[in-house]
Amino acid sequence: MTLATDNREMSPVARHIARSAARLFAERGYDATSVREIVEAAGVAKPTLYYYFRSKEGLAQALMTVPLAGLVAALRQFVTTEDNAIHCMQRVLEAHYAFCREDPDRARFIYGLIFGPLRSQVAEDLEPLKAELLGWTEAAVRRLAEAGLVARERLEGCSAVLRGLIVISTLDFLYGDRALGRDLAVRQVDEVLSGFGFGNGRAREGLEGNK
Repeated sequence: MTLATDNREMSPVARHIARSAARLFAERGYDATSVREIVEAAGVAKPTLYYYFRSKEGLAQALMTVPLAGLVAALRQFVTTEDNAIHCMQRVLEAHYAFCREDPDRARFIYGLIFGPLRSQVAEDLEPLKAELLGWTEAAVRRLAEAGLVARERLEGCSAVLRGLIVISTLDFLYGDRALGRDLAVRQVDEVLSGFGFGNGRAREGLEGNK
């Protein structure tokens, strides 16, 4: 049996177990949630969970490592193949938001690991992926500077603002019940460029050119 990985590749039963676990992990924390509680919430027997995920740790990996690796791959593709630096930045932000919209409980579980106990083994497993997500997001910001859209001396501040927007927007969605509209990334890049670059709604112009 191949270990279940991304939600899109899972059978309906495995997907149901994973979503039940994500909800419990998000509400109680990974370490505080037992296999018994997961199978009771999912309405399945323990052997069914073990058949699809082998262990609680395997279930956590299916919810965390594989989906985040897919997000990293998407960011890498945008940064390395998108010709327009504005479109690249828009797509990077939207990819973060789409990840949260796709499975909010999974995203809450991941945020719980990021902001939870530092000694958690599962949280430590997350560190390399966090570094890659940060690296490709910052690479997209550097492309704005290379395109002359952000002053190079303000690059660090611009990067901090965009990363902050990702965190604040997703936290507001996940914990504050605020919408993550599909035009949010476009509006945010436009606003940031108006403040850190040369204004004139350059991101909006980029959007029009992409239609």
